[in-house]
Amino acid sequence: MQVRNILVALVVVCFAVSEAATQAPTSPPDSSASAEQVAQLLNAPSELDRLKLLKDNQFVFDFKNSKLGVTQSAGGKTVATSRTDFPAVIGHNIAMTVGFIEACGINLPHTHPRATEINFIAKGRFQAGFFLENQATFIGHILEEGMATVFPQGAIHFEINLECEPAMFVAAFNNEDPGVQTTASSFFGLPADVAAVSLNISSIQTVEDLAKYLPHNPAIAMKECMQRCGMTGSSESSESSEDSSCSD
Repeated sequence: MQVRNILVALVVVCFAVSEAATQAPTSPPDSSASAEQVAQLLNAPSELDRLKLLKDNQFVFDFKNSKLGVTQSAGGKTVATSRTDFPAVIGHNIAMTVGFIEACGINLPHTHPRATEINFIAKGRFQAGFFLENQATFIGHILEEGMATVFPQGAIHFEINLECEPAMFVAAFNNEDPGVQTTASSFFGLPADVAAVSLNISSIQTVEDLAKYLPHNPAIAMKECMQRCGMTGSSESSESSEDSSCSD
């Protein structure tokens, strides 16, 4: 009899949960948060208090259709979560970027100063690699669909779509604020005389001229890939819709 009562209770609970789920509002994702809400979430005394500050639809981030966290140029786009774009990550030490990379596109060399990245190839085939520090050696891979690799915190790394059609990667981080520093643009953001000495160039004007030709991220990669895929036009990227600091 006791077992029967337990089974009946479980059925009732399951029915109630199912009924509640059916009647729950299906509002579209609205993951954004104000600076005030972010501050409240960061200062919440407990996880339960933090949970109460979030709406149901703030637990869903639509990478495919989001207008938040987007960096877009000729080579495709990356969509990255952040505390303000996806506040549900606050307190969990996680973040994510999805790269929708066009044929022969490259997610330009960059670093994440505050996070290690695990990168999963969801579609296509990528060349990827990283360089960690002085006296280290370059580590590179060809990653097929379903494979993953790790980029250590602070390592310069990149991903190139080797296919003649769009590809996609999913990058996860162990910090909700991983940060990103695009290597070339950051280097040329230094004082021109410092960059000139680093490149063993005597002319500051040459450094300033080189900086004008830096592509926006994601860019179109190697000419060899473009020729193999029958692509025409310049490999130089058009202007990105967002600052490149938003990219993976």
